[in-house]
Amino acid sequence: MGSSGTFESMAEPPPLDRPDLFLVARFLERLWREPGPILKTHLQMAANVNYDVFLRYLAWLRARGLVMLDNNSDGHERVSITEKGKRAYRRLVEWLDDFSPGRP
Repeated sequence: MGSSGTFESMAEPPPLDRPDLFLVARFLERLWREPGPILKTHLQMAANVNYDVFLRYLAWLRARGLVMLDNNSDGHERVSITEKGKRAYRRLVEWLDDFSPGRP
């Protein structure tokens, strides 16, 4: 609750100043391997982060056009990787392989 005793509306999560590129890669890799959009909950579990961190990274990825949210008729939001996200993932993996050998 807010200081006035009322519930505050759910706002956008605070922006990421310096995202962890390994975590960005985990998000994009999971989406890359899927044949279509996946439930937000499944992506969060695959990224192995708490919900607040998940929302911050999801907002960061969406703001850069790397992923998009799909509203399904069943009422569940799903996340999918965009073409820009696929290109970014390939470049990120190449960079990580070159500069962080041996790190997952």
